[in-house]
Amino acid sequence: MKRLAFITTLISLLAGCTAFPLDSIPFFGSPTPSRPPQPSATPFSMPATFTPDLFALNTQAPTTTPPSGTPRVTDTPFPTSTPTTRPTITLEPQDVHLYTPSLPIFLPPTLSTRQVVWGTTCEGDRSIKFEVQVKKVRRLRYVLLFTRLQDKYSGRNTDWGVGAIMSDNDQGTYFYKLRLDQIPDYQSYEDAWLQYQFVASTVGLTVLGRSIVSRDEISLTHCTVFSR
Repeated sequence: MKRLAFITTLISLLAGCTAFPLDSIPFFGSPTPSRPPQPSATPFSMPATFTPDLFALNTQAPTTTPPSGTPRVTDTPFPTSTPTTRPTITLEPQDVHLYTPSLPIFLPPTLSTRQVVWGTTCEGDRSIKFEVQVKKVRRLRYVLLFTRLQDKYSGRNTDWGVGAIMSDNDQGTYFYKLRLDQIPDYQSYEDAWLQYQFVASTVGLTVLGRSIVSRDEISLTHCTVFSR
């Protein structure tokens, strides 16, 4: 009897529960899936005042300034050499027009060239080397070289220059290299003879002997003469 009453009561309860929505009970309701939070994008834009310059160069000035007085590379002077000139002695040769009587102490000289040229439009020697042997003479100290120019056509000439001291090899041979820039007033002569004479002297400049003046062995010529 009790069992029948229990079953009847249970049926009544179940029938009453059907009128109550199960979804309102959290336990029986279907779970609503939750979505993870989505990141929000922050919009990016260039400043309104920015205008790119495609031709702009980085010209930022240096932040360090060299100390005052520091020499630059370009301010460093290059070493220069000052050419040394041979000492000269004023010893006027006597009677140098044709020859001067003296002891025959000079042998025939050797010349490196017989044509000295000047100008920029031609090639040629701009210097000449003289070499001469001297016989043994007592009290000989100096052998000097005298030169002058004489125009080949008009006959005008320069004065005899001071004597250039020739070097020697201690064996009786004397030599001297005469450069174009050592010839006075050479630019006034288009075509001239370079005349020369050797003079031997003592330490006190007493003349011991002279060579015959060479009048027409060496020419000094401007480049334009060769192109005519």
